[in-house]
Amino acid sequence: MKGGTLPLLGLATLLLSAWSARAAEWHVHKHQGRDYVTFRNVAEFYRFSDYQQANRTVSLRSDRRGVRAQADKSELYINGVRFFTHFPIVTQNNESMISAIDVGKIVEPILRPSRIDNAQKVETVILDPGHGGTDTGGSNRWGSEKEFTLHVAATAREQLLRAGFKVEMTRTADSGISLEERIEFANRIPNAVFVSIHFNSGTGGNGVESYALTPEGLPSSTGGSHHAAAAANGPETHEGNQQDAQNISLTAAVHASVLSRLSAHDRGVRHARFKVLRHIRIPAVLIEAGFMSDPVEGQRIATAQYRQQLGMAIAQGVQNYNAAVNYRTQDAGFTIVRTNLPPHSRPITEPLDVNQPLPPLAPHEPSISITPGG
Repeated sequence: MKGGTLPLLGLATLLLSAWSARAAEWHVHKHQGRDYVTFRNVAEFYRFSDYQQANRTVSLRSDRRGVRAQADKSELYINGVRFFTHFPIVTQNNESMISAIDVGKIVEPILRPSRIDNAQKVETVILDPGHGGTDTGGSNRWGSEKEFTLHVAATAREQLLRAGFKVEMTRTADSGISLEERIEFANRIPNAVFVSIHFNSGTGGNGVESYALTPEGLPSSTGGSHHAAAAANGPETHEGNQQDAQNISLTAAVHASVLSRLSAHDRGVRHARFKVLRHIRIPAVLIEAGFMSDPVEGQRIATAQYRQQLGMAIAQGVQNYNAAVNYRTQDAGFTIVRTNLPPHSRPITEPLDVNQPLPPLAPHEPSISITPGG
């Protein structure tokens, strides 16, 4: 392993808008030809007051924020929410490390969404109930995916209208709409976000997983989705890659909100090149909100209560995203995420030692993370 020290701005292309109000440096290490940074370095840059490493697990904690990862796994937890990384967490010389690309493409836009370049205030939410017409999607003894997604979208629409957003839907009835038509419809509307709603199918699967478009040249992390066949592979760039940071922040906010409200198993925030995401020119998320094929979860999905709660959670997630990326302090030169986003009232996944007291933040150093809302 060969190490080196670079000024913060030297990593600007990888870390997007990752600059700090104070002087900082990233210490970059080469591991199998790829740039990595230590979690200790991450803790220093993002001002986590508590850093711990035990065996193969590393945790970073501060007020209302937490990051946890384990060596040799391609995942980490941010504020209790599971994210699949593009490259594995590694250990070298007793230091846990994360790839610089994953810091730039995942950690930075999640911990500091208000610093995302060109993030627009959301005026319109485009809800995309999956399938329709002769395309029933998944099905079970209690109903079809096309029916259930439409009900969820209708509930989300009602909640978003009450919150002051304009809302458009790619379909409002049992009609067949092609992916191309959905994309073209969404791309006509400015200052909007796109939420595609689906349910999953697959042997032995359960839980909720959410997808953002895979960044250019990076591997996807497609799960057990029955939509996987619609995902493309390869290093090519797509129109949707123009807002990678917005995509992952929107996806995380919606995913966290759904987990918090439904107490579902967390299958993670993932990346895929689904066709409906590749050519969308506004921030977009595709959510797989449970497995219709699972006998227990499938029956829950068939209840109106579950679908109503899901629609409400999606609407809240969009509101959390909009508040996070658009928050500004009185000082125009320094932008942060608002501190009063609703925290989750229970751990979404295994908590980070919740009984340990947290040291206070420094004066005027608010929490800067998207937190699960309920």
